[in-house]
Amino acid sequence: MINYEEAKKNFVLGDIGSCEKYFKSNNCSLEYGYCLLLSGKLSEAEVVLKNLDSLRADWAVKLISFMRGYVEILPTYFQIRNFLEIDINLLILNKQIDSVQYILGGADIFYSVNRETYKFIARVMMNSGYYDVAKKYLDKYKDDTYNDPELHFMYSQYYIHYKDYDKALESIDNCLMVLPDYFPAKEIKEHLKTQKF
Repeated sequence: MINYEEAKKNFVLGDIGSCEKYFKSNNCSLEYGYCLLLSGKLSEAEVVLKNLDSLRADWAVKLISFMRGYVEILPTYFQIRNFLEIDINLLILNKQIDSVQYILGGADIFYSVNRETYKFIARVMMNSGYYDVAKKYLDKYKDDTYNDPELHFMYSQYYIHYKDYDKALESIDNCLMVLPDYFPAKEIKEHLKTQKF
């Protein structure tokens, strides 16, 4: 039988089947509710999560409304900052693509609460290999917040992926104009100048 740490590790890796029973039988209600959510059992997840006095559970209940395609109550600025990117990643790991699409459909609503929403979405989509979706959200974020070094750094990652090294270098230079000592950008710039990826 697994212990809590093993169950948590399996959960983060997207192996819900191996930890759901453990969480349920050991009264780990938040974790169990999330297992249900990530398995697409939204009604069951909502029942478990609504009974918890937890900021994370409150967020999950709000997220479920986005996953169903309608929004009842808006999440807070900090809930979006702390949980949106993580939960989209978990949903992708658990192949809940329809739910992710519904959440992305509500991106403008999230953005109305937290103006970094598009950056969070772009980062998780890029890290999950959805580069073209990521670029769509980078472009939306750029229209509002050009002076964010992470924006330009992520553009460089996009262009590196597509082997457009000139645009990648231009994006890194833009990043370094905003934040000259941004170490990851300085490191990539040296790599771009000395060798192509």
